[in-house]
Amino acid sequence: MRYLTILLFVLANSLAAQDFEVSPVLIEINASQGRVSKDVMIFNHTDSPKIFNVKEYDFIIEDEGKKMSAEFGSTPRTLKGVLNISPSTLMLQPNEKGFFTVTIDPIVGSKMRWGKLTIIAENEVSVLEEVASLGAGVKIKPAISVMVYAHTDQALPDAEILTPEKIDSGYSVLIRNTGDSKLKAKVTFLLTNVMTGDEVEINEMVAGLLPGEEKTLITEIPDHEYPKAMLTVLMDYSPNADLKGVQIILD
Repeated sequence: MRYLTILLFVLANSLAAQDFEVSPVLIEINASQGRVSKDVMIFNHTDSPKIFNVKEYDFIIEDEGKKMSAEFGSTPRTLKGVLNISPSTLMLQPNEKGFFTVTIDPIVGSKMRWGKLTIIAENEVSVLEEVASLGAGVKIKPAISVMVYAHTDQALPDAEILTPEKIDSGYSVLIRNTGDSKLKAKVTFLLTNVMTGDEVEINEMVAGLLPGEEKTLITEIPDHEYPKAMLTVLMDYSPNADLKGVQIILD
């Protein structure tokens, strides 16, 4: 009989899944400044011994920022070759904590690189006990993922913003990270009376974007008495770059 293995992934700031805890679950380092090492803690909150395995993955960014796991070393931004895990397996007794070390060697070049470490919990049980527990043919393996981002000093920020489009709930605007570094973009929406030049801010949003990632932002247009109105969208994505903006005359 073949069994289906299900990994239950949890992404949070630090946290627990199925009675074990991992901290931190986000590692961001500057890989231009020499080798960097970070310790990651695993805590077994259960009343039975457990084995924890650490697996490395790449990930790709899909629509609206969804991150899909990929084989380690299979993508252009992989950390394979510069990332090391030690140890990759830990045996923890009940209420015991342990640590593994994430080491990243220096990265040459401007491309930001990233990956995902998934900690998978295995019960310390005999083969007979394990088989007996699989009556339905489904074995659940709880897991927590640690996201790893490696920046470089050579990475240059860049972004683009597209002309807003009218939708039922207001207007949508697409922003995209076209550079090599992670961005925190502040997007401001302004409503202008074309006849008088009077302008009022109607919305402001902040969006985090990895290289190649894009997001759609939506704003409502408040009621107004302007005979002719214009929507301006400004994006501030780097202290060292000019603002980028787009405008559209409203219907």
